[in-house]
Amino acid sequence: MTVNLSKAEDSENVPAEWYEGRMRMHRNRLLAASDWTQVADALVDKQAWAAYRQALRDFPATWVAGPTADFPEPPVSATNGGV
Repeated sequence: MTVNLSKAEDSENVPAEWYEGRMRMHRNRLLAASDWTQVADALVDKQAWAAYRQALRDFPATWVAGPTADFPEPPVSATNGGV
């Protein structure tokens, strides 16, 4: 899932730190949106969701700062439709 980290009001020379902050905020939102998958009674593939969440946690270490971030895709299940 590719996410555009640029904003309309950005100048042409956006510091890499700004993109990193935006990437981390988006990553944290994705983690928060998938918290429900880890509760005991969630009817999902817990291993697939745990692997997805770990990939999100590991993402900053491999991401090259820039105006886009190609986040891992969430698992798709019959109960969530992909989140």
